[in-house]
Amino acid sequence: MMSAQLQQPSKAGAQTAPESSPSNTTVPSGAEQLKIAEAEPLRNRAGDSKSPFVRAHSDSLVAWQLLDDDAVGRAKKENKLIFLSIGFLASHYCHLTRQESFSNPKVASLLNENFVPIIIDREERPDLDSIYMSYNQSLSGSGGWPLNVFLTPELEPVFSGTYWAAPGVQDDVATENDGVEKPLDWLIVIKKVLASWQDEEARVREEAKKMVVELSHISAEGTLNHQGYDFLEFPTPDTQVETTTLTVDYSREVYGEVDLDQIEEAYERITKTFDPMFGGFGTRDKFLTPAKLSLLLRATRFPKVVQDVVGTNDCTYISGMGLHTLRRIVNSAVHDHIGGGFHRYSITRDWSLPAFEKMLIDNVLLLGLFLDAWLLSGGTKDTEFADVVTEVADYITGERLLSPNGGFFTSEAADSYTRKGDKVMQNGAYYLWTRKEFDAIVGDEQDSEIAAAYWNVQEHGNVGREYDPHDEFLNQNVLHVVKNSTRLSNQLGIPEDEVKQRIKAAKEKLRTYREKERIRPEVDTKIVTSYNGMAIAALARAASALLHTGTAESERGRKYLKVAESTALFIKKELWDDDKKVLYRVYSGGRTNIEAFAEDYAYLIEGLIELYEATAVESWLEWADELQALQIKLFYDNPTLTPTLANARCGAFYSTVLGAPYTLLRIKDGMDTSQPSVNAVSVSNLFRLGGLLGDNKYTYLAKESVNAFGVEMLEHPHLFPGLLCGIIPWKLGGKHWIAVLQDPTSPDLVAFHKAPRAALFTLRYHTPSRSDSWLTKRDRRATSFPQERGLYRRSSCGTYHKLEDHELSQVDLSYPSTPRA
Repeated sequence: MMSAQLQQPSKAGAQTAPESSPSNTTVPSGAEQLKIAEAEPLRNRAGDSKSPFVRAHSDSLVAWQLLDDDAVGRAKKENKLIFLSIGFLASHYCHLTRQESFSNPKVASLLNENFVPIIIDREERPDLDSIYMSYNQSLSGSGGWPLNVFLTPELEPVFSGTYWAAPGVQDDVATENDGVEKPLDWLIVIKKVLASWQDEEARVREEAKKMVVELSHISAEGTLNHQGYDFLEFPTPDTQVETTTLTVDYSREVYGEVDLDQIEEAYERITKTFDPMFGGFGTRDKFLTPAKLSLLLRATRFPKVVQDVVGTNDCTYISGMGLHTLRRIVNSAVHDHIGGGFHRYSITRDWSLPAFEKMLIDNVLLLGLFLDAWLLSGGTKDTEFADVVTEVADYITGERLLSPNGGFFTSEAADSYTRKGDKVMQNGAYYLWTRKEFDAIVGDEQDSEIAAAYWNVQEHGNVGREYDPHDEFLNQNVLHVVKNSTRLSNQLGIPEDEVKQRIKAAKEKLRTYREKERIRPEVDTKIVTSYNGMAIAALARAASALLHTGTAESERGRKYLKVAESTALFIKKELWDDDKKVLYRVYSGGRTNIEAFAEDYAYLIEGLIELYEATAVESWLEWADELQALQIKLFYDNPTLTPTLANARCGAFYSTVLGAPYTLLRIKDGMDTSQPSVNAVSVSNLFRLGGLLGDNKYTYLAKESVNAFGVEMLEHPHLFPGLLCGIIPWKLGGKHWIAVLQDPTSPDLVAFHKAPRAALFTLRYHTPSRSDSWLTKRDRRATSFPQERGLYRRSSCGTYHKLEDHELSQVDLSYPSTPRA
């Protein structure tokens, strides 16, 4: 296979694809070849895009095309391979590739003359990124960006890789390593792929088609659990089973093999990879893994039945793993100690050297985690993590990420200019300090000594040589806490308050200098629906908790809630077509024509549910209900008797609509990565909406969606932390509260708004006099709701119990003790 020819020996191992019929390759006639030879040369069309990442390539020597019919049609007409590069603006390695390789005349000439080069922003097309990343991981076992893929004109993958060295660099590396095998560089890759296409096109095409079949097997999660016969009516003989969705009784139960035991097994497997010294998982680079950490934090707040299965003492240890990891992240170099916010991940095991990109999604997901950690720790203004919650929320709602017109931008780049007037950007330049510079800025000698000891600022820098082979960080320091204020107080023999004050003074001077003298990294000004949905959810939850904490915190809470609401209004105004009932994904100087994916619906719905519970404004819930119905219509794998090309009749959500443009496969997203999976969030939304609206269909589809991944969850439960949380409401139900004649600021609701995330827990507001409201009409149960002011818990049999003060003070113990099914 071509991949084996190109891949280094240590990376070889592309999976063998099943047999498939060879394709019918049409060779252009002599006249057609003459027309092809006379075709106009490609022009760089990157400037025609609205994506800041794509537009950044508008001055590239490579004649970049956009993914459209013109580009794909030209590849087919000229019988050329497509070179597809997928990346994002904040990425250091995408910037480096643009600077080193796409500006190289030899690389550009080869790509322009022999391929159709197409560039894509992964944040605009996550569907394509997911498909081709799966292919790349099947070759090398790893991933990253830029993701560079050679494709047939039919978009089938031929070969791929991530960062390749610029021409000439590999010669230096080989010399340094005494002539060992050279790593791949761009010219080697391009020439070998081109030679294979020119010499053995038929074989290349056949192998590419086989790989698509193999990819369909690799990406088959959520399509294997064909159990529709257990609870669906059989169609009549004349029913077109390939296209007909069967009638379902949504009041019936969904049966499946996954159970609470999978949560216990997942915890066991996660515990085996936990790093007790530095927190996080594994012993190499460390990622933030928000879904996994969330599952750990929930352990002590899950229903007693779940804790009994896992073990009460084990639950305490498991939750402690999550808290320990968050403490290490707060002290780490992943944390921007001067300006707030967090970088993408750590290159080192001990969190001492970050990848310097700062992404909106990472920070809003971390806000949710730190909020839960704070609430688990007591949730007062003085308890652990309180300052981190407000710092992250302030960073998110600050001028860098919050658009003045509404909505949140996507990211801050890793690279920037070291000083004004520089011509070349450097990785992490905005965040690095030499000891000399550090001392000069802080000024006061004792302040500088204490702050340097606190943040590990060294004379010759604090980046290990093994992580800086090209002296990129020579004499540079990345701030991270190595000695806390208590330890420094004991070591120096001065009061701890004085240590804290001196560190605070140093921090203010460093921040003032950085903001005044340094060039800030570039901001990707795209506004993406799914990312903004995450931000709405996190800010609404944080605001609700802070509004019930204290005077100063309440002021911050009101600010965060106002921003969350204005963001939702922006999305509704700019990215929602109410007439056509179409949600769009991206706003970048105007709405683009990219329609929303399943993840955009899922995260936005989650944000709207949080807004409703934070504000009692039912229009947010009404819009969430409307979007949920659309998400089901467009993306849900409705069970039929026979699997078809359109669906696998298993339930759960596909990531794309049927017939999505330029998409080889229609896949389901169930495993959590750097962000929770589409189906994990959708399951949570369906359970919550089912409880809030009394809609059996939503609850049924939530259960069916969890069950769709049953085969995979039984085998690898630790890969599905988000969906594991869906097993609990499926098997045990949930807590559903109704606030009658109360608003969100009622003291009674402290118990709800300051409860960390655990299992299913909903809050419904009810005003008896509003019998004509949308919500009263939508929920048939409303006529039986209590009329007297108070907070009530709804039982599984439909009765209502008014919660007394002593019950509200023990909210985490009030989960119904339903026996296991």
